[in-house]
Amino acid sequence: MKNMKNKQLPALIMKVLPALSGSSLTYNAEKNLYLTLGYTSNAGNTYFQAVRCTERLAVYFDIGKGYARTFLNGIKMFCWDGHKARLIAQRYWGGANNWVDFSEYFAKQQCILMLKDYLAAQYKAHGQHASERQLQEFSCALIEETQRKLTA
Repeated sequence: MKNMKNKQLPALIMKVLPALSGSSLTYNAEKNLYLTLGYTSNAGNTYFQAVRCTERLAVYFDIGKGYARTFLNGIKMFCWDGHKARLIAQRYWGGANNWVDFSEYFAKQQCILMLKDYLAAQYKAHGQHASERQLQEFSCALIEETQRKLTA
């Protein structure tokens, strides 16, 4: 996937992320993310996924929009194995006193922590070591890459 043009990402997303196949995606340029078609519950809350991606990572944000607040219900992070996406981390919020209001800052920090934990585990599994600082910097760079505006 090296040298892949960014305009090809939407087609790639639909091909390799099965949760989105059959979903209608729209691109929100202001927030630089893809949005799935939401659904509204009987209680009047709307639920949808926001997706940010690069050639290496895809990050799904499960979002719920109530009458007064927008909640972050979960984050799923996938990496590409060359042919399909592989889930590498996930975190959920919600339920008894565990509600999280959505904020870009909080979502980004959680993504960095999730990726850092995954990378640390991979280093350990391969008998290698990376410093906390190295893991933090690399994780931060990869997550920031998902937030850059796509260019054709």
